[in-house]
Amino acid sequence: MFTQTLEQIFTLKALKNAFGEIGSRAVGLDGVSMEVFKEDLMENLEELQHELLHVHYTPEPLKHIHIEKEDDTQRPIGLGSLRDKIVQKTLAAPLSDYYESHFNDKNYGFRRNKDTLKAVGRAKDALQKGRIWVLRTDIDNFFENINHERLMHILASRIEDNKVIQLIASFLTNGSFARYRYLNNHEGIHQGDPLSPLLSNIYLNQLDWFLEEQGVAFVRYVDDISIFTHSKKDAEQSLIDLTAYLHSIDLQINEPKTHIAHSVKVGFTFLGIHFKGWELSIAKERLEQSIAKFHRYASQVKPLDEMIIKLNQHMQGLSNYQLKVIGLEHPQMSLLKEAMLLALYERVYKEKKRGTIKTKGKFRKKLMLLEFPFSFSKVQKKDYIERIISKAFEKHLANKTYTKAETKSKSKKRQYAKKYATSSVLHISEPGLYIGMSKNTITLKKKGKVVHQMPKTQCERIIIASKGISLSSNVVELCASLGIGIDFINSSYKIETPYASLFGAKHSYAKMTLLQLKVLDTPEQMKFARAFIKGKSKNQLNYLKNLDRHHKILDKEIDQMEYRIKTTIKSANTPNALMGYEGQIASIYWQALVKLLESKVDFEGRVTKGADDVVNASLNYGYAILYGRVHHHAVRAGLSLNVSFLHALDQSKPTLVYDLIEEFRAFVVDRTIVSMVNNNEHLKLDKENRLDRKSRQLIAKNVLEKIGSFTKHKKASKKVDTIIAEQAYMLSRAVRGLTRYKPFVGKY
Repeated sequence: MFTQTLEQIFTLKALKNAFGEIGSRAVGLDGVSMEVFKEDLMENLEELQHELLHVHYTPEPLKHIHIEKEDDTQRPIGLGSLRDKIVQKTLAAPLSDYYESHFNDKNYGFRRNKDTLKAVGRAKDALQKGRIWVLRTDIDNFFENINHERLMHILASRIEDNKVIQLIASFLTNGSFARYRYLNNHEGIHQGDPLSPLLSNIYLNQLDWFLEEQGVAFVRYVDDISIFTHSKKDAEQSLIDLTAYLHSIDLQINEPKTHIAHSVKVGFTFLGIHFKGWELSIAKERLEQSIAKFHRYASQVKPLDEMIIKLNQHMQGLSNYQLKVIGLEHPQMSLLKEAMLLALYERVYKEKKRGTIKTKGKFRKKLMLLEFPFSFSKVQKKDYIERIISKAFEKHLANKTYTKAETKSKSKKRQYAKKYATSSVLHISEPGLYIGMSKNTITLKKKGKVVHQMPKTQCERIIIASKGISLSSNVVELCASLGIGIDFINSSYKIETPYASLFGAKHSYAKMTLLQLKVLDTPEQMKFARAFIKGKSKNQLNYLKNLDRHHKILDKEIDQMEYRIKTTIKSANTPNALMGYEGQIASIYWQALVKLLESKVDFEGRVTKGADDVVNASLNYGYAILYGRVHHHAVRAGLSLNVSFLHALDQSKPTLVYDLIEEFRAFVVDRTIVSMVNNNEHLKLDKENRLDRKSRQLIAKNVLEKIGSFTKHKKASKKVDTIIAEQAYMLSRAVRGLTRYKPFVGKY
């Protein structure tokens, strides 16, 4: 039995030691940081001890957040207060000492002197003993599904002091706040709590001993389980036994992740390492993530010293685990080495271009601080660094003259492009106006008096963004003949598309409709659908990378999006599956923007319909403006707007426009609205919870300027509006089999 009492556990010395062991700087709902708590450390610890020993202590509710897992689900994390972390750390220490001797040796998660490297070693040992059939599985939502009553019963069977058990119960049932909403916790344990790893091992300890009694070789790392058998039949029986036992303790296997593999013929992946025969390698996904990190660190606008620290930490992690598994002579080492050296070359070039570091000597001094995980001698290290610096300086010198000559002309071009973009669009947001014609001029009148005029040759688009506006049939005829689109935007701004658009009667033709219909339910449809989603997701990812150069808080979301884009989009075999994966990628993207904007504005995530916050209302309004332009170019390209390849067909809606707009949302609208929020530009809702007139005018101006601005695309400087038109024509040609459709991915 564990016989220590509450009084014996929570001494001032133990509480102080626990405070010293807390590594996370994350702050809970109470807002108390380690620095503030440390100012009156002993006084604060004495107060905490008094509450504990007199049973007055109650945990603070947790701050509820989510982190994406690798299996396309979200892991809930609870951020506790510093006081609660100290209490849990203090309690975990003696409990761990006691339970360690009762745990099974094949459990490697959250254990002293146990780690992933040793778990991989145990797996190798099982294979070498001829157990070459492997059952790979994990427990579905393990932490979230732990039964409180069962766990308390397990604890009570070994812990003598009831006050200790009640204290643990208070942490189990402690609720959390997701922004302003309180969430009760009736089952599961909070990931993020210092006590949770120990409790998870206590809950599964009986499972470990059950497997031991079955006589199977196994390795468990938290909820990740590998069972090694001599035959496929034995592996199948182990799956039946394991499934039944998990069911008896209110858990179940994760079926999509469960499989039985022949380790020699097929191979399997365990803890990021791929086993095949006697060969071990870093799993493909993990290798790609690692290489992506090299390049992401190189692209960030953090000081070079910070990048070197990050790289050293990452390479230390590789050295401590993956590289020890595969060995320094493995072919994957070459890939890692090349990726790291290329990333360093990119970074040196950018530093030189920005002028933050100017001389080769300073670069040498900083880069020599890198701790290469490869078998470099000191001479080789100097040689590689010298080559990196020389190559970067050569590239900078080659580009310097050309860049200087272009700068002035580009500035003028951008200036006039923005001016023309807004002057060629008639944006009407004031009610009670009449749109008419006077000779060669479009006129706006209010109560019979002319308030604005625009030459018909200058007008490219009319946006009607208010109720109570009338227009003459002469204006409609003019717009139809000249190809000027008229978009009507809902006055509530709670939807992201115009509720009507007017174009000439000859806006598509039957042959194109038939050609588009023939594409449906063929591999060609999935090629188009994947291209739209790939373009959208890559633009979202690149935008986050651009933001992170300045804000430096989006590393995790960028990693998660890169992994999703690489692994999920190409695996989808239906548009519905593709849309599902896109939703997962978008969820990470919008949560990143929530994190970025939380200090500026109340924004909880993307709402497409019925938006009642200023960010979503602004996004919807911006999308409606962009939608009209995409609609216009799709019509001009001769496409049939009711036959789409990604979105479900709807004869009442131009769903092809929904397809084409995906590539441009982040590049045009998201970056415009986020920039407006960050720059504290006027964005407000009126008493009816709608965007006020000034906000609408400002959003329209900024979005139109973005559409009319120049950007680099396919090695040329082009207007965004021109690129939209090119994409529409490319899709038209691709449908006819004349070219391959490639999505637009912008330069940020």
